[in-house]
Amino acid sequence: MAKMAKKKLTPSLIEMLAKPLEVFAGIMPPARQLFAARICLRRCHKLDAPELMRLYKRNRVFLNTWLQPQPEMLRIENFQKMIAEEHRMARRGERLDLGIFNIADNALIGRVALHSVDYGIQRSAGLSYWLDEAHTGKGLIREALATLVSFAFEEACLHRVWLNISVENQPSLAVARRLGFKKEGTLRQSLFINGAWRDSQLFSLLEDDYDSIADTWITNRFLGA
Repeated sequence: MAKMAKKKLTPSLIEMLAKPLEVFAGIMPPARQLFAARICLRRCHKLDAPELMRLYKRNRVFLNTWLQPQPEMLRIENFQKMIAEEHRMARRGERLDLGIFNIADNALIGRVALHSVDYGIQRSAGLSYWLDEAHTGKGLIREALATLVSFAFEEACLHRVWLNISVENQPSLAVARRLGFKKEGTLRQSLFINGAWRDSQLFSLLEDDYDSIADTWITNRFLGA
């Protein structure tokens, strides 16, 4: 997804942002796709539930290292309900969950999200993500994050996005730094992962930061098909 002309905060847009119900429903409808060089992002649908379940099962041990433990018994009905709830949260303007799809074979290989969305005085959102272990180390998560961040600033009119990363998660810390996120500090025992409290590092990117590095992202093929 190449860098687009940023939406200006016109009176009509300010009025829309005061009604977060309309934000994601209006600019990221269920069928829309955001393209990067090797991946695309789109909302998952009920028909994606079987593939999503297989993806979770295949990565259960890998994900438990950095995320809350996944249920031992994964049922297709649970994933269908989860997807339906994601659509409801998008319509309410609370968060936006997207699947990461490999353009080469249209396979679902991960997930990325804007969460904790605040269209009040902060105009901010957190970022979360995970990738199929077999596809790590290839720069795909950089493409996914850069594409979602571009959407957040260019179209969703956010002012700040942030990442909260375990201090032990060196690959994710490297991704944040490579994309130009600024470290704000360390949060003590802020994440309960794998049975223990972990410190985390808080990174953020502002509109002005994004404006100064977006062209570099395109040059490095983090953005653009």
